[in-house]
Amino acid sequence: MDTVASKKINTKEPSSVEVEGTPSLPSKRDILDTLYSHYGKPSNIMQEKVKLYFGYESPAGHRHPDWVVDGWQQGRVNVYVRDDGGDKRSLLGGSPKIPKEGVGTWFIGVKGNQIRVYVAGKAEATLEIGESNG
Repeated sequence: MDTVASKKINTKEPSSVEVEGTPSLPSKRDILDTLYSHYGKPSNIMQEKVKLYFGYESPAGHRHPDWVVDGWQQGRVNVYVRDDGGDKRSLLGGSPKIPKEGVGTWFIGVKGNQIRVYVAGKAEATLEIGESNG
């Protein structure tokens, strides 16, 4: 009787590997700090998520390229804050400078040491990483 060996599936996200010719991107912390220096930082943050849309291969073998528009690596930033009375998470309701569109989410593009913030599909601001953007 034949036995079937079980295969282990690697569910870990691959570590960042710099490929020759690929520009290096800022860290997730640098991206968050730059956004906060421009838009303000809430005091009751529960969770922060920064997702840059890199290419991948699906389990069926379909290749999906990096999402890059005019040299800007596209991504998304979500900030979750504690509600007034409880432990419930809610998306950041924005700040006085960011419009209601995409409440709690910044769609971004990253290129070198710059971050471009998109609101309603249009570039709202281009921020330099490491500079006071207020």
